[in-house]
Amino acid sequence: MPLLYRFFLTCLFFALAHTTAKAHPHSWIDLETSLIFNDQGHVIGLWQGWLFDDFYSAFTLEGMVPDKNGKYDQKALNSLAETNLKNLSEYSYFTFIHNDGEQAAYQPVQDYKTFVENNRLWMEFSVMLQEPIDPKTHKIDYAVYDPTYYVEILHAATGDPVQLSGKGALGCSYRLKNPEPPKEMSLMAAAMDKSESAGDGIGIYFAQHVEISCP
Repeated sequence: MPLLYRFFLTCLFFALAHTTAKAHPHSWIDLETSLIFNDQGHVIGLWQGWLFDDFYSAFTLEGMVPDKNGKYDQKALNSLAETNLKNLSEYSYFTFIHNDGEQAAYQPVQDYKTFVENNRLWMEFSVMLQEPIDPKTHKIDYAVYDPTYYVEILHAATGDPVQLSGKGALGCSYRLKNPEPPKEMSLMAAAMDKSESAGDGIGIYFAQHVEISCP
């Protein structure tokens, strides 16, 4: 069963299960990220903003009636976000921060924010590291992706979707590397339907990677 079935516990994927559409991915997220620095110049976490696609948003919000100002019930939205984050915690929040090539350890996500913007569901949260990392002495890179590639998660094409935040980020820069999947991986993804999974190894080939450089 793809990871996303455990992540998106809504009627959307019960509906999708009865369709005949093929090819991974089956849902899309526009991503924004901001690497968080402390005053000592150490990386301490990664803030993320997820803007879900129209189709997922529409099915998720079905049955929720907005008020006269077009606002949805915040308690219901919060409950959805809490469920999503609880399930995501089993998979490192689809977040892979590397310290010299090794996966960093995270604290459980505590803070989040969610709302609906232009009929699309937005969720933001911060994945905080258990231990700060000095980018001057360690190689830091990160990626946010679904390992099964059931969901495609890419930085938004407009604006400034990657940022470095905090006083300690002064002088640091980043490089965003777009995915260049091998042809055989692209063909495999195109041939898979919603009930199939290539396991946890395919998603990395379709993931963007952000590399950090500090003087």
